[in-house]
Amino acid sequence: MIFTGFKRKSNQNFFNRRQSKLIKKKSVVSSRKIKNTLVICDDYSQKEKIQKELVETLRIANNDIVWVFYQQKITKELVSDEIITPKDFGWYGKIKSEKLKNILTNKYDLLINYSKIDNIYINVLLLHCKVGFKAGFSHLDNRLYDLLINCKSDYLSLFTKELKKYLTILKKV
Repeated sequence: MIFTGFKRKSNQNFFNRRQSKLIKKKSVVSSRKIKNTLVICDDYSQKEKIQKELVETLRIANNDIVWVFYQQKITKELVSDEIITPKDFGWYGKIKSEKLKNILTNKYDLLINYSKIDNIYINVLLLHCKVGFKAGFSHLDNRLYDLLINCKSDYLSLFTKELKKYLTILKKV
C-alpha cells in the first residue's frame, strides 16, 4: 500500500525530532547493578541461543529477561505476544499495541539489541523505552546506545562475552 510508505516516513520524522531532543538532555547512565533486561531481536529462531548465552555468561535469570521480536509480517507459525510488527506502531511514533505499551511502562536496567539491521520501528521503540543502559552492535545508530560492540551480528557468543567484559568494567554485573 502507498500508506505504509507515508506511515514509515511519519515515524522517521518523529524519530528525527525526538532523537535530537534526547541527545540534548541525555541523562547520566544508571550505576545500578543489572536486575532486569529488555532484549530486542529480529530473529525469533535465535531466542533459545541468546537466552542460553545471557544466562550462562551474564548470569541473568530467565524470568528477568523481557523479549521483543520485530518481524515485518507475522506468519501463522510465529504467533506470540513477544513479536511486534509495523502494525503495532501508529503515525508519528505512536504506540498502538497494548502488549507493547505494557512492556514500555516498566523500567529496565539493560537493553540489548541483537538486530541485524538498523530499523526505524526499533529506533522508535528505543526512544520510548525507560532503560538505564543500552547496548548493541556497532552497525546500529550510535546516538541511541551507551555501548556498541564491533563484531558481526552472527557472532552472538563473542558479542555476549564482550558485553560481559564491559559491564564488569562498569561494575554492572
